[in-house]
This record gives sequence, C-alpha cells and structure tokens, in this order.
Amino acid sequence: MLNLSQITIYSALCAILPCSIYLIIKRRKEHKIPILLIIIFVLYLWQVYNLTGAGGLTDIIYVPDGAINNSIIKANINLIPFNSIDISFFLNILMLIPLGFLVPLIWKDYRKWYKTMLLGAGFSLMIEISQLVTTRATDVNDLIANTVGALIGYVIWKVFFRKHLKEPVNGNMDVIWYIVLSFLGMFFLYYPFWFYDKIAINF
Repeated sequence: MLNLSQITIYSALCAILPCSIYLIIKRRKEHKIPILLIIIFVLYLWQVYNLTGAGGLTDIIYVPDGAINNSIIKANINLIPFNSIDISFFLNILMLIPLGFLVPLIWKDYRKWYKTMLLGAGFSLMIEISQLVTTRATDVNDLIANTVGALIGYVIWKVFFRKHLKEPVNGNMDVIWYIVLSFLGMFFLYYPFWFYDKIAINF
C-alpha cells in the first residue's frame, strides 16, 4: 500500500513526466530555456489539479458502492453567474494569480494582457469540464474568478517585474503544450490512493 509521501511523489510525476519529455525535445532545438521556471510552472499546474479535484479516468470507470446514478456526468452544474458568491470565489481568484504572473514572465508571446487572460480562461474551462465526471461542482463562477485571477497576476508582473527580467522565451504554443500534457498525464495516469486500496481488497 502506498503511503502519503509516495502518493504525492507519484501524483507529481504524472504531471511532470510528459512535460519533461516535451522539454527535452525542445531543448535540443532551443538552448535558451529557463528550465527552473518551467519546472516551477509545471509543479504549479499539478497543484492546481490537486486543489480543484480535476477529473480523471478513474472518475469515469470507478462507481462508488451503493451508487444509483451511473451517468458519466456526476457534478453539480451551475451556469448562472454570481448567483452565490462565497469565500471560494476569492480563493479561485488567488489560485490563478501565479499563472497570470508566470506565463508572461517566461514566454514573450504572452506579454499582452488579453493573451494571458484568455489562457487563464481556457485553463479554467478545461478544469471545469473535467470536473463534470467528478462529484464536485462545475461552476461558471469558478471560471470567472479564475479568469480575473490570471489578469491580476499579469498586472502584478507588468507593474512590478517587467523591467527587471531577462529576455523571455519565444514559443506561442509551448505554454499550451505544458498545460495539456500535464493535464493528460494526471487524467490518464493518476489513480487516487483509494483506488489502490480497492485493488488490495479485491486481491
């Protein structure tokens, strides 16, 4: 049986390994890659997936004991903006501020506010859609809050750090690849600890 530290390492590797393969391929073609910053960015993405409970293959194939509804879509869905604002709304803003800061810090193509804001919205939308297969909530308020958070992160970079940084990396699609690969790694490779407990019981 895996203990908590092993689960944490395994979970992180699910997100990091696909991105590492992509980074190695890119590094052969381009030597000016801020590896440390990209590792920090990927680790940040991994933590977002953990905090939000992004959906995965396990959520689709696993049916809890006693469950009546076997539908793939298990989430509570809210499509009405600002119908209920609580502390989670502001926590969702905070959660995407690092993305809004790190993306223009690393990639030159995202040093325009609307590109970073749209990336934050797309990242949030991907997570919200993945949560449809979980028992969590797919909420338009989370999408709004995350988008605002990405924009705030960009403003922090623009105001306080823009003039004190080294030359950024080119590559309009790189950040999207890191997001997609880390998400797919978590979606297809990561199985929560209770899945291993279930296997142990069955055997």
